[in-house]
Amino acid sequence: MSLVMPGMLGVLVSRKQDAIPPITEADYCRRLSLLGRRSGISVMAFTAEGVSPEDQSIQGYVYRAGVWTFGRFPLPDIVYNRCLHVHESLNVKRTLEDMAERKSRKLIYWSRNLPGKWQVYRALHTVDKVRPFVPPTAPYRDTPQLVEWLQRHSELFMKPQSGTHGKGTLYLRLTDGGQGLYVQGRNSQNRPFRRLFSELDAGLSWIDGIAHKRAYIVQPYLKLTSQSNHPFDVRALMQKDGNGCWRLTGFAVREGRKGTLTSNLHGGGEAHPAEPYLREQFGVDSTRRIIEQMMELSLTITGALERRYGRLGELGIDYGIDQSGNIWLLEVNSRPGRASFFQTRQPKSAFRSVNRPLEYARYLMTHSKATGPKGAGASLEHTV
Repeated sequence: MSLVMPGMLGVLVSRKQDAIPPITEADYCRRLSLLGRRSGISVMAFTAEGVSPEDQSIQGYVYRAGVWTFGRFPLPDIVYNRCLHVHESLNVKRTLEDMAERKSRKLIYWSRNLPGKWQVYRALHTVDKVRPFVPPTAPYRDTPQLVEWLQRHSELFMKPQSGTHGKGTLYLRLTDGGQGLYVQGRNSQNRPFRRLFSELDAGLSWIDGIAHKRAYIVQPYLKLTSQSNHPFDVRALMQKDGNGCWRLTGFAVREGRKGTLTSNLHGGGEAHPAEPYLREQFGVDSTRRIIEQMMELSLTITGALERRYGRLGELGIDYGIDQSGNIWLLEVNSRPGRASFFQTRQPKSAFRSVNRPLEYARYLMTHSKATGPKGAGASLEHTV
Protein backbone atom coordinates (compact mmCIF):
# COMPACT_ATOMS: atom_id res chain seq x y z
CA MET A 1 0.00 0.00 0.00
CA SER A 2 1.45 3.36 -1.01
CA LEU A 3 0.29 6.46 0.86
CA VAL A 4 1.03 10.05 -0.15
CA MET A 5 0.83 12.59 2.68
CA PRO A 6 1.63 16.30 2.24
CA GLY A 7 3.12 17.98 5.30
CA MET A 8 4.69 14.81 6.65
CA LEU A 9 6.95 14.55 9.68
CA GLY A 10 8.98 11.34 9.60
CA VAL A 11 10.10 10.19 13.05
CA LEU A 12 13.18 7.96 12.91
CA VAL A 13 13.06 5.54 15.84
CA SER A 14 14.81 2.31 16.79
CA ARG A 15 13.36 -1.14 16.27
CA LYS A 16 11.81 -2.88 19.29
CA GLN A 17 11.31 -6.45 18.25
CA ASP A 18 8.69 -7.61 20.77
CA ALA A 19 6.51 -4.48 20.68
CA ILE A 20 3.40 -3.71 18.62
CA PRO A 21 4.25 -1.86 16.46
CA PRO A 22 7.91 -2.99 16.69
CA ILE A 23 9.32 0.48 17.37
CA THR A 24 10.58 2.47 20.34
CA GLU A 25 8.61 5.49 21.57
CA ALA A 26 5.34 4.28 20.06
CA ASP A 27 3.35 6.19 22.69
CA TYR A 28 5.13 9.46 21.89
CA CYS A 29 4.62 8.93 18.15
CA ARG A 30 0.92 8.24 18.82
CA ARG A 31 0.60 11.54 20.70
CA LEU A 32 2.42 13.38 17.91
CA SER A 33 0.05 11.83 15.37
CA LEU A 34 -3.09 12.86 17.26
CA LEU A 35 -1.94 16.44 17.81
CA GLY A 36 -0.41 16.71 14.33
CA ARG A 37 -3.74 16.04 12.71
CA ARG A 38 -5.09 19.27 14.22
CA SER A 39 -2.40 21.34 12.51
CA GLY A 40 -2.30 19.51 9.20
CA ILE A 41 0.88 17.55 9.86
CA SER A 42 0.92 13.82 9.20
CA VAL A 43 3.31 11.75 11.32
CA MET A 44 5.02 8.59 10.12
CA ALA A 45 7.32 6.52 12.35
CA PHE A 46 10.04 4.46 10.69
CA THR A 47 13.22 2.54 11.47
CA ALA A 48 16.49 2.08 9.61
CA GLU A 49 15.23 -1.22 8.21
CA GLY A 50 12.30 0.56 6.59
CA VAL A 51 14.39 2.80 4.32
CA SER A 52 14.38 1.43 0.75
CA PRO A 53 16.79 3.40 -1.47
CA GLU A 54 16.21 1.03 -4.41
CA ASP A 55 12.59 2.14 -4.83
CA GLN A 56 12.96 5.59 -3.24
CA SER A 57 10.46 4.91 -0.48
CA ILE A 58 10.17 4.29 3.24
CA GLN A 59 8.20 1.59 5.00
CA GLY A 60 6.77 2.85 8.24
CA TYR A 61 3.79 3.21 10.55
CA VAL A 62 0.99 5.75 10.86
CA TYR A 63 -1.57 5.96 13.65
CA ARG A 64 -5.12 6.20 12.32
CA ALA A 65 -8.54 5.60 13.84
CA GLY A 66 -6.99 4.20 17.00
CA VAL A 67 -4.70 1.65 15.32
CA TRP A 68 -1.23 1.55 13.81
CA THR A 69 -1.12 0.95 10.06
CA PHE A 70 1.97 -0.26 8.18
CA GLY A 71 2.56 1.21 4.74
CA ARG A 72 5.00 2.51 2.15
CA PHE A 73 5.66 6.25 2.03
CA PRO A 74 7.64 8.81 0.03
CA LEU A 75 10.37 10.87 1.64
CA PRO A 76 8.91 12.99 4.47
CA ASP A 77 9.23 16.77 4.46
CA ILE A 78 11.13 16.72 7.76
CA VAL A 79 13.01 13.97 9.60
CA TYR A 80 12.85 13.99 13.40
CA ASN A 81 15.65 11.75 14.65
CA ARG A 82 14.75 9.82 17.83
CA CYS A 83 16.93 6.81 17.00
CA LEU A 84 18.87 5.44 19.98
CA HIS A 85 21.86 4.22 17.98
CA VAL A 86 24.31 6.81 16.64
CA HIS A 87 25.88 4.73 13.84
CA GLU A 88 22.46 3.53 12.68
CA SER A 89 21.07 7.05 12.46
CA LEU A 90 24.18 8.30 10.60
CA ASN A 91 23.78 5.54 8.00
CA VAL A 92 20.10 6.38 7.58
CA LYS A 93 20.91 10.08 7.24
CA ARG A 94 23.33 9.39 4.39
CA THR A 95 20.81 7.14 2.64
CA LEU A 96 17.96 9.66 2.98
CA GLU A 97 20.16 12.49 1.70
CA ASP A 98 21.07 10.38 -1.33
CA MET A 99 17.40 9.63 -1.97
CA ALA A 100 16.54 13.33 -1.70
CA GLU A 101 19.34 14.30 -4.09
CA ARG A 102 18.09 11.84 -6.70
CA LYS A 103 14.63 13.42 -6.54
CA SER A 104 16.04 16.97 -6.44
CA ARG A 105 14.39 17.45 -3.07
CA LYS A 106 15.63 19.24 -0.01
CA LEU A 107 15.74 17.04 3.06
CA ILE A 108 15.22 18.98 6.28
CA TYR A 109 16.31 17.52 9.59
CA TRP A 110 14.18 18.73 12.51
CA SER A 111 17.30 19.13 14.66
CA ARG A 112 20.90 18.13 14.96
CA ASN A 113 21.94 15.71 17.68
CA LEU A 114 24.60 16.48 20.25
CA PRO A 115 27.85 14.50 20.44
CA GLY A 116 28.95 12.52 23.52
CA LYS A 117 28.87 13.81 27.09
CA TRP A 118 32.57 14.66 27.18
CA GLN A 119 32.39 16.88 24.10
CA VAL A 120 29.35 18.68 25.53
CA TYR A 121 31.01 19.18 28.92
CA ARG A 122 34.11 20.52 27.20
CA ALA A 123 32.06 22.92 25.06
CA LEU A 124 30.09 24.26 28.03
CA HIS A 125 33.21 24.64 30.14
CA THR A 126 34.29 27.42 27.76
CA VAL A 127 31.12 29.43 28.50
CA ASP A 128 31.81 31.86 31.36
CA LYS A 129 28.24 31.87 32.69
CA VAL A 130 28.03 28.06 32.68
CA ARG A 131 31.54 27.03 33.81
CA PRO A 132 30.92 27.44 37.60
CA PHE A 133 28.07 24.92 37.39
CA VAL A 134 29.97 22.23 35.45
CA PRO A 135 31.57 19.60 37.74
CA PRO A 136 35.23 18.64 37.06
CA THR A 137 35.07 16.06 34.26
CA ALA A 138 37.56 13.99 32.26
CA PRO A 139 37.38 11.06 29.85
CA TYR A 140 38.46 7.79 31.44
CA ARG A 141 41.96 6.75 30.40
CA ASP A 142 43.39 4.13 32.74
CA THR A 143 43.65 2.90 36.34
CA PRO A 144 46.45 5.32 37.37
CA GLN A 145 44.05 8.15 36.52
CA LEU A 146 41.43 6.61 38.83
CA VAL A 147 43.96 6.27 41.64
CA GLU A 148 44.86 9.95 41.28
CA TRP A 149 41.22 11.04 41.25
CA LEU A 150 40.31 8.80 44.18
CA GLN A 151 43.17 10.20 46.24
CA ARG A 152 42.02 13.72 45.40
CA HIS A 153 38.24 13.28 45.80
CA SER A 154 37.82 9.94 47.72
CA GLU A 155 34.49 9.28 45.93
CA LEU A 156 33.97 9.19 42.16
CA PHE A 157 31.09 8.87 39.70
CA MET A 158 31.54 7.32 36.25
CA LYS A 159 29.07 7.15 33.38
CA PRO A 160 29.15 6.13 29.71
CA GLN A 161 29.68 9.01 27.29
CA SER A 162 26.74 7.89 25.18
CA GLY A 163 24.65 6.15 27.84
CA THR A 164 20.99 6.75 28.69
CA HIS A 165 18.57 5.98 31.53
CA GLY A 166 21.37 5.56 34.09
CA LYS A 167 22.62 2.30 32.55
CA GLY A 168 26.28 1.55 33.19
CA THR A 169 26.72 4.24 35.88
CA LEU A 170 29.32 3.56 38.61
CA TYR A 171 30.05 4.94 42.06
CA LEU A 172 33.56 4.32 43.50
CA ARG A 173 34.79 4.77 47.07
CA LEU A 174 38.06 3.79 48.74
CA THR A 175 37.75 1.45 51.75
CA ASP A 176 40.09 0.06 54.44
CA GLY A 177 42.27 3.14 54.51
CA GLY A 178 42.68 3.14 50.74
CA GLN A 179 43.47 -0.58 50.44
CA GLY A 180 40.07 -1.66 49.05
CA LEU A 181 37.36 -0.41 46.73
CA TYR A 182 33.58 -0.27 47.04
CA VAL A 183 31.63 -0.10 43.77
CA GLN A 184 27.93 0.56 43.31
CA GLY A 185 26.14 1.00 40.01
CA ARG A 186 23.68 -0.16 37.38
CA ASN A 187 24.47 -2.78 34.76
CA SER A 188 23.55 -2.72 31.07
CA GLN A 189 20.06 -4.03 31.94
CA ASN A 190 19.67 -1.13 34.41
CA ARG A 191 19.72 -3.47 37.41
CA PRO A 192 21.46 -2.13 40.54
CA PHE A 193 24.51 -3.93 41.93
CA ARG A 194 27.13 -3.53 44.69
CA ARG A 195 30.63 -5.02 44.91
CA LEU A 196 33.31 -4.78 47.57
CA PHE A 197 36.93 -5.50 46.64
CA SER A 198 39.37 -6.11 49.49
CA GLU A 199 42.26 -5.27 47.14
CA LEU A 200 42.26 -1.94 45.33
CA ASP A 201 44.08 -3.29 42.27
CA ALA A 202 41.46 -6.01 41.78
CA GLY A 203 38.67 -3.44 41.91
CA LEU A 204 40.42 -1.07 39.53
CA SER A 205 41.11 -3.91 37.10
CA TRP A 206 37.43 -4.85 37.17
CA ILE A 207 36.43 -1.23 36.49
CA ASP A 208 38.97 -1.02 33.67
CA GLY A 209 37.42 -4.08 32.02
CA ILE A 210 34.06 -2.30 31.96
CA ALA A 211 35.31 1.14 30.96
CA HIS A 212 37.37 -0.10 28.02
CA LYS A 213 34.34 -1.69 26.38
CA ARG A 214 32.81 1.75 25.87
CA ALA A 215 33.90 5.34 26.45
CA TYR A 216 33.38 6.62 30.01
CA ILE A 217 33.78 9.95 31.77
CA VAL A 218 34.96 10.45 35.37
CA GLN A 219 33.70 13.04 37.85
CA PRO A 220 33.89 13.64 41.60
CA TYR A 221 30.84 12.16 43.31
CA LEU A 222 28.34 14.87 44.24
CA LYS A 223 25.88 14.11 47.04
CA LEU A 224 22.67 15.12 45.27
CA THR A 225 20.07 13.67 47.59
CA SER A 226 16.96 14.88 49.36
CA GLN A 227 16.65 15.24 53.12
CA SER A 228 15.25 11.70 53.16
CA ASN A 229 18.30 10.39 51.24
CA HIS A 230 16.58 9.93 47.86
CA PRO A 231 18.72 10.86 44.83
CA PHE A 232 16.98 13.49 42.70
CA ASP A 233 17.59 15.83 39.81
CA VAL A 234 15.62 18.50 37.97
CA ARG A 235 14.82 18.12 34.27
CA ALA A 236 14.40 21.35 32.33
CA LEU A 237 12.82 20.80 28.92
CA MET A 238 13.77 23.51 26.43
CA GLN A 239 12.00 23.49 23.05
CA LYS A 240 11.65 25.67 19.97
CA ASP A 241 8.14 27.05 19.38
CA GLY A 242 6.19 27.90 16.23
CA ASN A 243 8.32 31.01 15.70
CA GLY A 244 11.61 29.14 15.93
CA CYS A 245 12.39 30.62 19.38
CA TRP A 246 13.51 28.78 22.51
CA ARG A 247 10.95 28.33 25.27
CA LEU A 248 11.05 26.62 28.63
CA THR A 249 8.37 23.95 28.47
CA GLY A 250 8.72 23.09 32.13
CA PHE A 251 10.68 21.74 35.09
CA ALA A 252 10.14 18.36 36.73
CA VAL A 253 11.94 16.59 39.57
CA ARG A 254 12.95 12.97 39.10
CA GLU A 255 13.49 11.16 42.37
CA GLY A 256 15.18 7.75 42.71
CA ARG A 257 14.67 5.11 45.34
CA LYS A 258 16.31 5.62 48.71
CA GLY A 259 19.93 4.47 48.72
CA THR A 260 20.12 4.05 44.93
CA LEU A 261 22.59 5.82 42.67
CA THR A 262 20.48 7.59 40.05
CA SER A 263 17.08 9.20 39.74
CA ASN A 264 16.17 8.07 36.21
CA LEU A 265 12.55 7.04 35.73
CA HIS A 266 13.67 3.94 33.80
CA GLY A 267 15.59 2.85 36.90
CA GLY A 268 12.49 2.93 39.10
CA GLY A 269 12.39 6.65 39.88
CA GLU A 270 9.31 8.82 40.32
CA ALA A 271 8.51 12.28 38.96
CA HIS A 272 7.26 15.26 41.00
CA PRO A 273 6.30 18.86 40.23
CA ALA A 274 9.49 20.85 40.73
CA GLU A 275 8.54 23.89 42.77
CA PRO A 276 6.67 22.14 45.64
CA TYR A 277 9.40 19.50 45.89
CA LEU A 278 12.19 22.08 46.03
CA ARG A 279 10.33 24.19 48.59
CA GLU A 280 10.22 21.18 50.91
CA GLN A 281 13.98 20.74 50.56
CA PHE A 282 15.25 24.32 50.54
CA GLY A 283 12.46 26.69 51.59
CA VAL A 284 10.64 29.38 49.62
CA ASP A 285 13.43 31.95 49.12
CA SER A 286 16.13 29.45 48.12
CA THR A 287 13.71 27.70 45.75
CA ARG A 288 12.97 31.00 44.02
CA ARG A 289 16.70 31.60 43.56
CA ILE A 290 17.32 28.04 42.33
CA ILE A 291 14.53 28.22 39.75
CA GLU A 292 15.66 31.64 38.48
CA GLN A 293 19.23 30.35 38.13
CA MET A 294 18.09 27.24 36.25
CA MET A 295 15.96 29.33 33.90
CA GLU A 296 18.86 31.65 33.08
CA LEU A 297 21.30 28.77 32.75
CA SER A 298 18.97 26.82 30.45
CA LEU A 299 18.66 29.69 28.00
CA THR A 300 22.43 30.29 28.06
CA ILE A 301 23.14 26.59 27.47
CA THR A 302 20.77 26.29 24.50
CA GLY A 303 22.30 29.33 22.82
CA ALA A 304 25.87 28.18 23.46
CA LEU A 305 25.31 24.65 22.15
CA GLU A 306 23.42 25.84 19.10
CA ARG A 307 26.22 28.22 18.20
CA ARG A 308 28.70 25.38 18.62
CA TYR A 309 26.87 22.50 16.90
CA GLY A 310 24.24 24.08 14.66
CA ARG A 311 20.47 24.28 14.73
CA LEU A 312 18.76 22.37 17.54
CA GLY A 313 15.08 21.78 18.25
CA GLU A 314 14.88 20.70 21.88
CA LEU A 315 17.14 19.92 24.81
CA GLY A 316 16.60 18.10 28.08
CA ILE A 317 18.90 19.74 30.64
CA ASP A 318 19.42 17.90 33.92
CA TYR A 319 20.48 19.72 37.07
CA GLY A 320 21.60 18.33 40.39
CA ILE A 321 21.18 20.37 43.56
CA ASP A 322 23.32 19.57 46.59
CA GLN A 323 22.14 19.93 50.16
CA SER A 324 23.60 23.45 50.35
CA GLY A 325 21.40 24.52 47.43
CA ASN A 326 24.24 24.67 44.89
CA ILE A 327 23.27 23.84 41.29
CA TRP A 328 25.31 21.41 39.19
CA LEU A 329 24.89 20.73 35.48
CA LEU A 330 24.62 16.96 35.10
CA GLU A 331 23.73 16.31 31.48
CA VAL A 332 22.30 17.77 28.28
CA ASN A 333 20.29 15.50 25.99
CA SER A 334 19.21 16.37 22.45
CA ARG A 335 16.69 13.48 22.40
CA PRO A 336 14.91 14.09 25.70
CA GLY A 337 11.96 12.14 27.01
CA ARG A 338 8.90 13.89 28.39
CA ALA A 339 7.38 11.22 30.62
CA SER A 340 8.08 13.35 33.72
CA PHE A 341 5.43 15.88 32.75
CA PHE A 342 2.78 13.24 32.20
CA GLN A 343 3.61 11.44 35.46
CA THR A 344 3.41 14.66 37.48
CA ARG A 345 0.06 15.57 35.94
CA GLN A 346 1.23 18.94 34.65
CA PRO A 347 -1.23 19.21 31.74
CA LYS A 348 0.11 22.44 30.23
CA SER A 349 3.72 21.25 30.23
CA ALA A 350 2.73 17.76 29.05
CA PHE A 351 0.74 19.21 26.14
CA ARG A 352 3.51 21.62 25.17
CA SER A 353 6.14 18.89 25.34
CA VAL A 354 4.42 17.08 22.45
CA ASN A 355 2.89 20.02 20.61
CA ARG A 356 5.99 22.21 20.38
CA PRO A 357 7.91 19.74 18.16
CA LEU A 358 4.93 19.94 15.78
CA GLU A 359 4.85 23.75 15.98
CA TYR A 360 8.55 23.85 15.17
CA ALA A 361 8.11 21.35 12.31
CA ARG A 362 5.44 23.62 10.81
CA TYR A 363 7.80 26.57 11.20
CA LEU A 364 10.53 24.68 9.32
CA MET A 365 8.09 23.61 6.60
CA THR A 366 7.06 27.21 5.95
CA HIS A 367 10.66 28.51 5.86
CA SER A 368 12.36 27.11 2.80
CA LYS A 369 15.85 28.17 3.88
CA ALA A 370 17.41 26.65 6.98
CA THR A 371 17.14 29.12 9.83
CA GLY A 372 20.04 30.09 12.03
CA PRO A 373 20.13 29.87 15.81
CA LYS A 374 17.34 31.79 17.51
CA GLY A 375 16.62 32.48 21.11
CA ALA A 376 19.22 34.99 22.22
CA GLY A 377 16.50 37.42 23.21
CA ALA A 378 13.65 34.97 23.60
CA SER A 379 11.45 35.09 26.65
CA LEU A 380 10.97 32.06 28.86
CA GLU A 381 7.56 30.73 29.77
CA HIS A 382 7.97 29.61 33.38
CA THR A 383 5.94 26.45 33.96
CA VAL A 384 6.93 24.23 36.90
